Amino acid sequence: MKEQKLSRWLTKGYPHFKEECGLPAHVLPEHSFVRLMDKLGDESMLGISQPLLSAEGIQVSVDKETDPETVPTEEWQAAITLWPACPGVKPVVEAFLDTTGRIMRQFHSGQLKVSMETVCRGMGVLGFAPFLHTGREIMEEIAVILGSTADDPPGMIRRYADTVTSGNVETVSYIDDCIAKHSRWASWAEMLLRQVRDFPYRLKPVAITPPLSAEVIRVLAQMMKEGQTYGA
Repeated sequence: MKEQKLSRWLTKGYPHFKEECGLPAHVLPEHSFVRLMDKLGDESMLGISQPLLSAEGIQVSVDKETDPETVPTEEWQAAITLWPACPGVKPVVEAFLDTTGRIMRQFHSGQLKVSMETVCRGMGVLGFAPFLHTGREIMEEIAVILGSTADDPPGMIRRYADTVTSGNVETVSYIDDCIAKHSRWASWAEMLLRQVRDFPYRLKPVAITPPLSAEVIRVLAQMMKEGQTYGA
């Protein structure tokens, strides 16, 4: 079996990433992330990055590097803090956690007026595009539709969720059409949805610890694995 070098590097660096970004311990705990990496493997992670060209040359770089176990903590910390988008991770994650609960409550009560596939595509793009330079254009276009600004990704996520839960099907459709127009992002979103549908178990992105309620934890976990109902 081929050694999963990229997975090893990501697993080793993840605790430092969480710490430097200020993410609390209950958000995708380390044991859940390790299990996620084990199930996905290098091939899947590199595959989903292809449409956005976000991992060009990374395999070569990983092959050249030493064992991640030998990298000192201070080097991990220094490398992560050099990433300009690092301060934006926590606000985006918080916005995602704040909004998915009410979306899923509508879904399970039969009140959601748009397909779950459309919602997941929109939330996926809004959650990832702020962290790639190639995402600026699509964020600006979606911001215009939402009456927001691309400089406020958490605000855009909350506005999108408000649009979804208010039943504004027309605006949600405009955003979905905007994503479809950007072929690379559309391909990436489709690959992401496919991986979620095919994932062998329901990933818990949040541990069962305060301050999040058990209800929010439940609906977040379900949102990650509602493949059988996509497109309904």
